[in-house]
Amino acid sequence: MRRYNLRHEADDRWLVVDGMTMQPAALDGIPICGMQWAEACDMVDLMNTLDSIERASDRYATSSRRSA
Repeated sequence: MRRYNLRHEADDRWLVVDGMTMQPAALDGIPICGMQWAEACDMVDLMNTLDSIERASDRYATSSRRSA
């Protein structure tokens, strides 16, 4: 399941939305908004990839603690 999605803004720009909070997503505290379509699509892919890596890392850490 993809955590991040796009939302069309009124000024024909796009923002990345966090599907868990339904709020604009941020990267290092900077909102991911005001982008053209292609840039916004790239950012959604990036954020979903980072989220996938983080979840896999958490699963690995949890399984390592259980087997220790």
